[in-house]
Amino acid sequence: MVDKAVALLANLSTIAEGRLAIAREGGIPLLVEIVESGSRRGKENAASILLQLCLHNSKYCTLVLQEGAVPPLVALSQSGTPRAKEKV
Repeated sequence: MVDKAVALLANLSTIAEGRLAIAREGGIPLLVEIVESGSRRGKENAASILLQLCLHNSKYCTLVLQEGAVPPLVALSQSGTPRAKEKV
């Protein structure tokens, strides 16, 4: 169920309203948690969402950094799937 929800959020993160809703509703800490301990597919999608957030709003990027996303993203860049590595 988590993987399906994160896949849906990945689609929503491609539009401004979706990114706003993800950030406003407290999604960033959950996404960082998924990057740390989710399934391979969940990690891919969570990294993709975090990328979308950071690309479009420096405030969101600051929030991502404050949540401690760097260590799990570095780990994912070394051991993740090719798509996850690309998104990291």
